Amino acid sequence: MQQRAVKTRQQILESAVRVFAEKGFSGATVDEIAEAAAVNKQRIYAYFGSKQGLFEAALLACFSEVELFSRKMLKEIAASPQRMTELLLGGFLAAHRRNPRFWRLLSWANLEGVSDLSPLDRARSGDNAEIRRLFDAAVAAGQIRPVDFHTYLFTLLAVSYFYFSNRKTLIHTLGGELFSDGDGGRLCEQLGNVFQP
Repeated sequence: MQQRAVKTRQQILESAVRVFAEKGFSGATVDEIAEAAAVNKQRIYAYFGSKQGLFEAALLACFSEVELFSRKMLKEIAASPQRMTELLLGGFLAAHRRNPRFWRLLSWANLEGVSDLSPLDRARSGDNAEIRRLFDAAVAAGQIRPVDFHTYLFTLLAVSYFYFSNRKTLIHTLGGELFSDGDGGRLCEQLGNVFQP
């Protein structure tokens, strides 16, 4: 692909992420994404085939930008496995904070039943395997409560997603204490205690 074509494709993806995050798959139109990207809408069909293909590519692009498992975090976990829960949840919260469109696209994908999300499997399989290795070692050493790995990871991912996606209502439901520190540090510490043996 020529450099100009690569740049155009990237412009389309960035615009699609913004528009889909705001309006969802059904609410967004190819015309407004093309206008936001300053391209002819035929370019969208040439690169992505359909609106569905564009949505899936936008979701994958956003997903790949969100660094849930940084190299630094993995090193910190390896050095302090007893803090694994706190470090992971803190990293997940930071990822959502850096990219607020992430949870919005995830919400739309689930609400609107996007048909093919299999590229996401490949996007995270290596990271998940590394976290699983660290988790298994921490459980074997008695540093984390022995629970099913998928249940453990689901809990942390769900908490971080819910922290941002339902923040406005949670403040009224639970009060503002969980959000008072600004970065979720208190929540990370307390949930870390839940998974301590």
